[in-house]
Amino acid sequence: MTDDAAAPGAIQPLELKPDQNIVTRLPNWTRYREPIDMHYREGMPRVWRGIGDIARPGHVTLETEFIDGDINTFSISRGYVAGGGKGGVWGEFYTLDLGAQIPVDRFVLVPPDGVDPYYQDPYRPNYKFNQYQLTASNDKALVESQVETAGGVQGVECACPDYYQSLDIPLASVNQNFDPVINVVFPLQYLRFLRMRLIPDSYGSFNRFAIADFEVYGRGFVPKATWESEVIDLGEVVNLGQVVLGISKWRREGDRLVPAPEAEVGVEVKIKTGLDDTPIAYHSYNDLGEPVEVSQAAYEGMKPRVWPWDPAAVDWQGPISDDRRNWSFRSAPIRSSGEHPRVPRGRYLQVQVLMETQGLWEFARVDSVGIEAAPLLAERVVGEVAVLGALQPQGHLVQVQAGEPTEFLYDIRADFAAKGQVGFDAVRVLTPATAEFKGLWMGEPWVPDTPDSVVAEAQGFVVYLPQRVSQANGKRLRLQLETAVYGASEELGAEIFERTAPSVLQEVEAGDVSPELGTDQLRVVASGASLLTVLGKVEARPQVITPQGDGINDRVQIGYTLFRVLVAAQVKVEVYTLGGGRVWCLQAGTQGAGTHVVEWDGRDDQRKLVAPGMYLARVQVETDQGVLAKILPIAVTY
Repeated sequence: MTDDAAAPGAIQPLELKPDQNIVTRLPNWTRYREPIDMHYREGMPRVWRGIGDIARPGHVTLETEFIDGDINTFSISRGYVAGGGKGGVWGEFYTLDLGAQIPVDRFVLVPPDGVDPYYQDPYRPNYKFNQYQLTASNDKALVESQVETAGGVQGVECACPDYYQSLDIPLASVNQNFDPVINVVFPLQYLRFLRMRLIPDSYGSFNRFAIADFEVYGRGFVPKATWESEVIDLGEVVNLGQVVLGISKWRREGDRLVPAPEAEVGVEVKIKTGLDDTPIAYHSYNDLGEPVEVSQAAYEGMKPRVWPWDPAAVDWQGPISDDRRNWSFRSAPIRSSGEHPRVPRGRYLQVQVLMETQGLWEFARVDSVGIEAAPLLAERVVGEVAVLGALQPQGHLVQVQAGEPTEFLYDIRADFAAKGQVGFDAVRVLTPATAEFKGLWMGEPWVPDTPDSVVAEAQGFVVYLPQRVSQANGKRLRLQLETAVYGASEELGAEIFERTAPSVLQEVEAGDVSPELGTDQLRVVASGASLLTVLGKVEARPQVITPQGDGINDRVQIGYTLFRVLVAAQVKVEVYTLGGGRVWCLQAGTQGAGTHVVEWDGRDDQRKLVAPGMYLARVQVETDQGVLAKILPIAVTY
């Protein structure tokens, strides 16, 4: 939904014009409800027939010919039985996913222009549809769900075992259509999904029909547009500093665009860094059926696994996932110039820009994004935390009582590789709540020391060291601090910098610093006993899943019990990596007291299979008593 042509050298949200078919303006169309194209990403437009099952293409073999803007590419059918029996679709229907919400007010179905070579009849008006129904939605979960039971289920419009389900926003329902070109006009509204149902002439059958194109029209600027850069090679591993944004605000007034500095529009920039040139991990399988990472070029030449019974074998395509080993998660949103993205060191980076508007005729234009880069202060800076008095916890898991002030030891070590790496003389500790500095030790062995100064911040503090940590002066330090953890899982982060260049920061990464601390991580987990006021027992069955599509342990059931809930509570279930990156989220809605179960199928929010490894499932409950949460481990293997 991004336009990079209206103002060369800048990007802005796409503007819809009443006479322009938006379907042909959107690139990267793909077919099927669950696309098998390895390049598909959430937000790309899709079109599919019926239930979207690639096993049942029916008389239409290529739905994408209906969105190409060419009436000379079309499908015709004669004597087609469209309903009855398991797997029937009870009519001919198509779903268009535009990828994001856009302001729409018209939908058009165009038949071919010409003569049927078989009957010698003109397509118009002899191949028109006598009945149709157009519905729409912005609910992705609703659109992608399909009812497979007999009548009596809400949303099913006939008492037969079929798959048709109208969407939740009705736009048109016509029982007697006389126009070859179906032109549906409705009030302007933001829509993402459109479903066109073409109803048979008699019970379950069409005499004949022909479809050339679907067209969608609207007016105004899309409410949300996302732009993502190619991977940018910085030439060497660097630290990132502040981000400088060039943003202007505009309003459409008739035929002119005028500056609108007061417009309710916004821009967010997110950045992620990497140590290799692709943020995507491609996998095949070894002789044991276990995923092994391969290059994209090798992956493209392998056999695709389309069906559940396709083997997890050598030279077959396996899961595609985000590369969490060599790439960071995206930074927190940057909304104004001068902010720091707080991402790890990296040689490669990728920039994502989100543009939003509250008005139909207003938008933000991004003219430039500048990112400060600087040489590494150290080749790598590693940190680990432990609770004072429990330095060697079982399972390397740092557990505390939620909401209770707790003292921690925080060890940091810098590794140096290049002569130009100057080290650092300041450390910022980032905590989930206010924190108190308790002490400093430096050197090997540890020697108590006194900081030049300690500056408290809203969540953490900055310690200005009495001497520089460098190749020559010593490579490690220890901090003692006190803070509280209010969530189920929080990270005690840190970043190092030079006091003469405070805008260039280097992130402290989790790892093994010293033998005294046996955690190798920066994440702290609240114990279950401290969260029992509302949220009771949480468990996963099975604790190890293998989402290979073979029907055996493909999903995990996450069960939890709510206690002392007098009115319905808001529940959210999430899955995180051990590094704290969220991969999946389910808004479970309002739930009352009792036992509840949700399922996770091993895929992330973009419907990609996650990489094998350990994950943390987090169940969060929001009540009038506050927000409570609980976590449990889940293993994914293949």
